[in-house]
Amino acid sequence: MDLKFSFGGASPDQHDHGDAPSVIPLPFAGAATSLTPSSTVLEVRVALAGDAVVAEALSGDGVSYAKASRSIVDLSPASIAAATRSAVARAGAELGDPLVTSVSAIVLTFGAQSDGVLRELELDSANPAVSTSLQARTGIMAGTPIRLERAGA
Repeated sequence: MDLKFSFGGASPDQHDHGDAPSVIPLPFAGAATSLTPSSTVLEVRVALAGDAVVAEALSGDGVSYAKASRSIVDLSPASIAAATRSAVARAGAELGDPLVTSVSAIVLTFGAQSDGVLRELELDSANPAVSTSLQARTGIMAGTPIRLERAGA
């Protein structure tokens, strides 16, 4: 069997493709330069949702890249912190490389429990950031800021 491929200016009569055009324009030709992200922000937002902690990786323009949840035993800071570590680790695993290393912040929304959760996570409440032990668990770079939102407090 003799297969011949031609690209560009070949005419249809040079091969057995009948009425096929010799040059087929690609639908995205020239569009690659306009496909730029509209946000450089990728946050992992963590909050209580019923009897679970939910971690969701969201871009600044609202695109969800990963979502994971972990059930909690009770509303104690220790239970919420354990579920937070697990949910963030699961969301990070779902993000995969290189996105997990592009996370710009973790945002915790636990209301009045936020300070207790930070203590349980062994993070500095004055300047919370991902620690090396949390990085090892989640894949999110050490030093990534952690912000608290007091919604629901």
